[in-house]
Amino acid sequence: MAEKRLFSILGDSISTFEGCNPEGFRVFYEGERQEATGVLAPQDTWWAQVVGALDGELLANGSYSGSMVEGAGFPAGNSAERIAALARDGRAPDAVLVFIGINDYGWGGADAQAVGRGSAMPVCLDAAALGEEREPGLAPADAADRFGAAYEAMLARMRVAYPRAEIWCCTLCPGRVVGRDGSTFAYRLRGVHLDAYNDAIRGAATRQGCRVADVRALGCDYEGLEGTHPTARGMRQFAALVLRAMEAERTAGAPTVLAESIAEAATLPAAAFDALPSAETCKEPSCIGCPHAGATGSQWLLACNKGGE
Repeated sequence: MAEKRLFSILGDSISTFEGCNPEGFRVFYEGERQEATGVLAPQDTWWAQVVGALDGELLANGSYSGSMVEGAGFPAGNSAERIAALARDGRAPDAVLVFIGINDYGWGGADAQAVGRGSAMPVCLDAAALGEEREPGLAPADAADRFGAAYEAMLARMRVAYPRAEIWCCTLCPGRVVGRDGSTFAYRLRGVHLDAYNDAIRGAATRQGCRVADVRALGCDYEGLEGTHPTARGMRQFAALVLRAMEAERTAGAPTVLAESIAEAATLPAAAFDALPSAETCKEPSCIGCPHAGATGSQWLLACNKGGE
């Protein structure tokens, strides 16, 4: 019997779960938040469902709650420590699933995260030297370009560390506040559209020879507790979207060692999903100062109340 392929996960809070991440890494899905979301066990997470559907085995989950890709050092996704966390007990992954970047979008850049004293700001920074704490505002015009450069640097580090691993990059996907009938995602939170970040992910992945699981291209929302962190239903929806996006990449001709597993997973009941179509209901240039915005300060929410009321 052939050995199962080993998968590692690199992500943010959406991909954490109590007891599944390295010691000292911040975790979102623990305690009361498990009860609030209904994500009660590792098998309820999107990544466990995808790995299981692909007949794989989890090697390591190097996700860190609140982390961005861009940053001066750990826990930024492009730091050496985060890449090292994808290996375990001297073993390297056969495949890596990457789903990170929503905090880059939410903060609008590493500088804003630092001066806003984000919970996952790089540990190498001296908070006292940063001056007075300030809430984030509009993102700089080149925010998505900076994100793309950091994302590509992260992938380059990964390729050097794990040259035999196949890397799959998931694009960022809008969430929908639980209980709402319409889309609630804030597409221009700080003035730079979500899809500029997704274009950056696609470009970085292509240049680094990685695969893209383009969940955003499927045009669906997943259910989120506050519009960002998936509920148990949202986890099932997102897992199905990832599998469908991987199948789309395979059928488009992208070479992949997972081809057989992806094709088989596409026929499983788990590949069916009840995610609802996304809709961009607000055309304001940003959410800053908008009465429909959920929150735009340091405790930002990716929620627009204009279309989801």
